[in-house]
Amino acid sequence: MKNKKSTAIIYHKDYLKHFPSSGCPERMSRIVKTLKLFIDKNILKSAEIRTPEPATEDDLLRVHSKKYVDYLKDLSFFGGGAIDADTEVKTMTYEIAKLAAGGVMLAGEYVVSGKYKNSFALIRPPGSHATKDTGMGFCYFNNVSVMAAYLKEKYNLKKILILNWGARAANGTMEIFYNDNWLLNISIHEDPDESFPGTGFMRQAGAGEGEGYTINIPVSKCTSDADYVYILKNFVIPVAESFKPELIVISAGQDSHKDDMMSGLCLTEAGYGAMTKLMKGAAEKLCKGKIVVELEGGFEPGSLAKSNLEILNSLIGLPCAEVTGKPKKETVELVNKLKIQFSKYHKI
Repeated sequence: MKNKKSTAIIYHKDYLKHFPSSGCPERMSRIVKTLKLFIDKNILKSAEIRTPEPATEDDLLRVHSKKYVDYLKDLSFFGGGAIDADTEVKTMTYEIAKLAAGGVMLAGEYVVSGKYKNSFALIRPPGSHATKDTGMGFCYFNNVSVMAAYLKEKYNLKKILILNWGARAANGTMEIFYNDNWLLNISIHEDPDESFPGTGFMRQAGAGEGEGYTINIPVSKCTSDADYVYILKNFVIPVAESFKPELIVISAGQDSHKDDMMSGLCLTEAGYGAMTKLMKGAAEKLCKGKIVVELEGGFEPGSLAKSNLEILNSLIGLPCAEVTGKPKKETVELVNKLKIQFSKYHKI
């Protein structure tokens, strides 16, 4: 049955129980400040909060190796440790990481099944850097990939589009779907020559049947709202129109905000609202409005909360701030290069 409210927020109180090392910027205040702002702005009257169940091991194994899933489970069970310098495991990490994956799965299922028109998975820990065989960059399981593989199997989806706009390349998502053509993976991120994870170049465009279905869009420092809006209007949405997805998913990392010290990008909360509105419009045209937003990065709690509010406003259909200004010359040149490279795969 379709709900009266068209937007679902997926959240579980146990997301606040993930405690990595004391200096880790991926902390519970990221979610707490967002929820407080949602309450203060009385926006929850226009959406419904839904509580997820954890992903099962079978769900994880659609995209992760059994060796890695068992490793993370055992590492948590025996008291924790570190996957790498940024990705610490505690006793509850495995269970909460499964819950994060389950949250994104539920967000997708609600939209594909028609219970809600769109959804926002307010989850942690994030997932876009987790590869088939390991976690990294604060990520344990690749939440959005777990969701996509689940929806493909259960609902027989033929085409899913994932757009990552976080500051870092979604290297894990790229690796998992690099040889697939049923999933179009687009990532706009900081120049990988200058930032983690050191991958996500334009030349990395997929392989085999998946050639042309991985699209990396590396941008320079100080790239702003007007640049991202230009890229979406003049390249991402035309590619989406050619691909004709049955579902659009945004891996929403707000660490590209100008106040977030994790990157040198210069987006504002207005930019995230405008981009959500654009992609929602594309979803309405291409796949009956079916769009899912799932939280990835964003490590300055204040700017993250304001950005998440603008995203939710756009999903609900409330007014959001406008983006003004023109793109940089190098952004226009980048889009032209992208059109040349990918026009042989997509009608753009």
